Amino acid sequence: MRTITVFRSLILLLTLTGTIGCALLPNHRITYHQDDAEIGIEDDPTIPTKQLDVRNAQPSHLTVDEVKSLLNVIQVSGWSGTLMGIFISPTPVPLLSPEEIEKYSSPVADALKEATPTERVFFSFPKPGGRYSEDRTAGALFLRGRYLHIVVTDHNSVLRADTGGDNLRDIRDTKGMKLWIARPAEPATVPDAEMPHWAAFETTHISLNYAQTLALLKAGPPKRAGSASVKPGPPAGVAVPSKQDVREQARELDDSNRDLRERLDDQSKKTKELSEEVDRLRQQLEQNTPPKSSPRTKSSP
Repeated sequence: MRTITVFRSLILLLTLTGTIGCALLPNHRITYHQDDAEIGIEDDPTIPTKQLDVRNAQPSHLTVDEVKSLLNVIQVSGWSGTLMGIFISPTPVPLLSPEEIEKYSSPVADALKEATPTERVFFSFPKPGGRYSEDRTAGALFLRGRYLHIVVTDHNSVLRADTGGDNLRDIRDTKGMKLWIARPAEPATVPDAEMPHWAAFETTHISLNYAQTLALLKAGPPKRAGSASVKPGPPAGVAVPSKQDVREQARELDDSNRDLRERLDDQSKKTKELSEEVDRLRQQLEQNTPPKSSPRTKSSP
């Protein structure tokens, strides 16, 4: 009888512990999960708990095409480690490829329509190309006031830094990343009073006035007076490559970059395997080494 009572008490304690634990966990729900890509909604950590006047402009009314336009102007640059940036200025690349924008804009727009004023949309996308890689594109975005704020914690174009044999990536390692806004759009200068309270490891972020940006993109680049009817031609004697040549050169460059990234991924994998093999041999050597015998003390006459 006593055993049954103790068993019931243990079950009750575990149930209460699980209930309390679930209540303490932050809101984190997945709204899109396909082909190792995730989009979801979570509590916005940039909103202070006691500040009830800070709220996001959500649910949003942005259309899929508007989300495409906004994502299309965001660029990122970075490098693996910190010494590389001293000698070479990283070239910004699009945050998402045209294929990724076409694939993920709709679920991002749906998540923004579902998010509440205290939540934000997070995303985590695998490296394009169908080849497994630990490098991903991850971050979060939300609307607040006039601004679209986006923070990026990882990008697949920047190789992972060497973790010294540790598989866990340090969340403070932002790969020297920096976000940019492609012209004709421009990044917004957010007043200090409206700037989100970013976390210590969310240092790679940027903001833009989304209504102004959409209007600017819709209007297109400004035209100079008198230049609509006359287009300047190439200088005499200069051969202009055809569109087909340009496409072939771009395709060859993409293939070269893809081959280089695959080689770097293979090299990183082989280095990890060699490191694990060295550790295994060291442990085996330590196990097979006989313990040293202590020297015998001579007895005094």
